[in-house]
Amino acid sequence: MYCIFPEYEGRRIVITSRVVDRELMKIGLNLWGVKEILEFGFDCPLGRRKPSIEEKCIKVGNKIIKVVVELKQSRTGIEFWKLRHVGMFSYKKERFR
Repeated sequence: MYCIFPEYEGRRIVITSRVVDRELMKIGLNLWGVKEILEFGFDCPLGRRKPSIEEKCIKVGNKIIKVVVELKQSRTGIEFWKLRHVGMFSYKKERFR
């Protein structure tokens, strides 16, 4: 079996936990949707994060879908994006000023 993983900035996007997989299923996204949000979404850091972590959001109706990825390196030296969190919440103007 051969799997094709989507890439963002030349690195694969990988799911490494069941929790994140369930978050994706709950929202109805897959890795290709995550790639679209990372490429075309807007920056939405609501808190402090490490420099290797990126947060991107996209507005769908009155909801915001947020994707959090972290740049990691495998034991063989290959860099990849680890999907850390996917969430959906209501849009409030005071959060995005």
